[in-house]
Amino acid sequence: MTTYASTNNGREADFQKLAQTIATSIQKILQNVSSMQRMVNQFGTAQDSPELKQQLHQIRTYTQQLITDTDNLLKDLNNCKDRHLKIQRDRLVDEFTSALTAFQVVQRKTVDFEKNAMRQARSTAIAKPPGSQNSSSSGPFEDNFVTGSRGQTQAQMQEDIDLQALEEQERTIRELEENIVGVNEIYKKLGAMVYEQGHVVDSIEASVEQTSVFVSEGADNLKKASQYQNKLRKKKLFIALILAAILAVIILLIVWRN
Repeated sequence: MTTYASTNNGREADFQKLAQTIATSIQKILQNVSSMQRMVNQFGTAQDSPELKQQLHQIRTYTQQLITDTDNLLKDLNNCKDRHLKIQRDRLVDEFTSALTAFQVVQRKTVDFEKNAMRQARSTAIAKPPGSQNSSSSGPFEDNFVTGSRGQTQAQMQEDIDLQALEEQERTIRELEENIVGVNEIYKKLGAMVYEQGHVVDSIEASVEQTSVFVSEGADNLKKASQYQNKLRKKKLFIALILAAILAVIILLIVWRN
């Protein structure tokens, strides 16, 4: 037969297992954020490359999913009622919030860099004169038509490449901004969860304190009732003794007269 104590111990064991999973996820988020920060710091340097940006995109996508999963796991801890479990859960929420803050910082830094790079690319494209890619000099006997056609094709190809790069930067910026908004929503949910859980626990504690007062008052009332009952017994005994004494006196008077 399953007892309440064993059921409670089972629930706490499940809580601790889930809490450990969440703590591990938070540490992984912080490690990823540290790696992302190093990558972002390499932007605009000799180490900057398309491969670096691709690697950053992959780790950012993975971290974003990890954040979503961790947020869902924290919701499963929302129903804890024991005070020591609530304290542990609140500590995990604080650590998760700190990890989210670090993630947001590196995301905003990436957005700023991408926006600056896109502005510079657009400015360069606007300032570049048409056909500037066709800088090769033509010989006196070279077919001008062929040269012009080749130069125009090369210029068009370069413009297409530049346009694709700008579109890729715009997609990256939109993705980053959407991620930032998503993390902000998680911030709000965490704040609401802590507030609601704290309000529930406070209500439970108030009810426990009120029950304790009622129990104390009940014990006092029982004690008073017991004392009153003892006094009533003594009073009845005293009256019975008096009646017995009166009855004995009456019997003696009757016997004496006879």
